[in-house]
Amino acid sequence: MRGFTLVELLIVIGILLILAAASAPIYGSLQVQAQLDETSAQVIQTLRTARERSVARYNNAAHGVFFDINLGGVDNYILYQGDSYAARDTDYDREIKFESSLSFINSSFTLTGANVDVNFSKGKGKPNNTGSIILRHETSGNRVISVNKKGKIEEN
Repeated sequence: MRGFTLVELLIVIGILLILAAASAPIYGSLQVQAQLDETSAQVIQTLRTARERSVARYNNAAHGVFFDINLGGVDNYILYQGDSYAARDTDYDREIKFESSLSFINSSFTLTGANVDVNFSKGKGKPNNTGSIILRHETSGNRVISVNKKGKIEEN
């Protein structure tokens, strides 16, 4: 008779279980990296959107991004229209909330209270606040996002 014995089947199942257990941590770290990469790209794109809207004089206004840093809470950031976050037109706010595993750490921006406000001048797109902010994942990984005096936005 031909076929597999019970011992052979158990050995194959055992090997598959060992491979699955060994690959689970790798898959988990890939998810963290993907989440960090995607969130970093979204923050950079939001900053670039604010700058481009300001250069284009969209709605004849300046635009900016407000980083709401909540110590012990969930951080978020807001794309807004206006000369500052305090003087913005709230009808145009676009708020993006983080998952609890992500947070901002100010590196070198000038703070507005405990938060960061980056506003781009209407027509020229020059930022009123330059520096870096760190996007941090609680388990592993950081991304540094910078805005220079010419308005260039990049990930370091």
